Amino acid sequence: MTSVEHRSTVLNFPVSDDQPNTNHIECSHKVPVKSVSIISRHISQLSLHSRRSSKQSNETISENKLRQKSMQKRRSGKILSMELVSYRLSRRKKLHAKCRQVNDIMCALGFLGIILMIIDNEITFARFDHHETISTWLLKLTITISSMVLIGLVLYYHYYEINLYCVNNSIEHWRVGLTGKRLLSIMLEIVICSIHPIPRHFPIGQYSHDERNIANSTKNYQSTTIPIALTYVPVDVALGLPMFGRLYLCCRYITFHSRLVRDTSLQSLGYLNKISLDFIFVIKTYFQQWPIRCLVIFCTMVFLIGSWSLRACDMISENEHISIFAAMWLFIVTFTTVGYGDVTPATYCGRSVATIASIIGILVSALLIAVVSQKLILSRWERYVHNFVLNCELAKAQKHQAANIIINAWKMWRLTKIHKYNSIEYIQSQQAFFKSIDGIKYIKKKQRKLNDNHITGLAELLMIQRDTSTVLDQSLEQMNTMKRKIDSVDEKLDAVNQTVHHIQNTLSLLLDRITPLKRV
Repeated sequence: MTSVEHRSTVLNFPVSDDQPNTNHIECSHKVPVKSVSIISRHISQLSLHSRRSSKQSNETISENKLRQKSMQKRRSGKILSMELVSYRLSRRKKLHAKCRQVNDIMCALGFLGIILMIIDNEITFARFDHHETISTWLLKLTITISSMVLIGLVLYYHYYEINLYCVNNSIEHWRVGLTGKRLLSIMLEIVICSIHPIPRHFPIGQYSHDERNIANSTKNYQSTTIPIALTYVPVDVALGLPMFGRLYLCCRYITFHSRLVRDTSLQSLGYLNKISLDFIFVIKTYFQQWPIRCLVIFCTMVFLIGSWSLRACDMISENEHISIFAAMWLFIVTFTTVGYGDVTPATYCGRSVATIASIIGILVSALLIAVVSQKLILSRWERYVHNFVLNCELAKAQKHQAANIIINAWKMWRLTKIHKYNSIEYIQSQQAFFKSIDGIKYIKKKQRKLNDNHITGLAELLMIQRDTSTVLDQSLEQMNTMKRKIDSVDEKLDAVNQTVHHIQNTLSLLLDRITPLKRV
């Protein structure tokens, strides 16, 4: 009864009011509990599976979104980096052009100041009293104005140069590029560009008309000269000679207008190889390419500047300078370190210029010797031809000595056959024989030296390596052939050994058959 009741356990479902009462028809509205539990389990499993699949799909969607965002960020980062690089390159090009333009103006102003200074001093040298005139005062005023403009351009140039340095090194603020060394160089340039003859007082009204005529006419009629002290230097000369230091602007002009610096591809190559494309590198390339031309230009500039400096510093008396031709002769004698002594500097200023000229002359002489020695060196193909001719001559001499050895040996053999050991002819042949042997040794020694001198470049080393590799290949082939021959000889020896054993066995069999017959 209990089992039947357990089997017939039912579940009552609620029914709506409009339906008939379910108490009388229980069978149609009752379902077994076990089947309901299985269905609920399936439903729960399906819900869990759907939840998991929805979670996985959400996770994949979120991962895809993150990947897309990261890809967009990378693309945007690449775009930004390329834009930054292009901006830096364009800014670098503009700053480089600005620096070149400012330096060109500075170079023109520097040359203008030097030329005006020379004209001013020459006008002053032409006057006997060395007083200022209206023209010299105006020239000095022009030099002062050009020097002030030049100082402003120096600051302007270094502003662009510091910005260019910041762009090249990815520095944000220009103050980082203003190092102590750069600040010292700026101050030094300002000092060099600021030294110049200054207009001291306006010359009108200083002298009367008669006094000026008397001062100008006494130059032609004065016979006595006023002696000068060694330390005497005119003020305008002392302030004018340092203006030649403005020629450093020519170095920048050469650097900025060089093909090595203006070409963008060459600049990139220099940056990749960590080579600074500065004035030293440019002048090295020019000296390597046109050594004589560069040396002539440098010597000409030094000759002109040094000759005028000696004329300005050296004086015959307190109111008379030496002539320009005498100054040129003094500079040439000092520059070439000859020193005849017919013209000598009379002041410390002239002696200082002569000392600098002698030092530069020594350096130029060393450079000239280096250039001439470089020009006298044979080129690669000329050296090949020369070595080939020498090798041919040595080979002919070696063959000649070998022939002499054979001839003298045959003579000695012939004289020994006729028993003339102590004859003069035998002794002469023996001497010639040994002389020829020594000659061959000497020729071989010269050939070795020639081959050693021939090895001077990479091409020669490659040729020697190729010859060595061919010799090694030939030796390996010979070793392989020798190995094959040895293997064939071993095989033949094995065959001979087998035949010998076979003969020995047949002989032993024959002996065994013969011995019983002998006993019978």
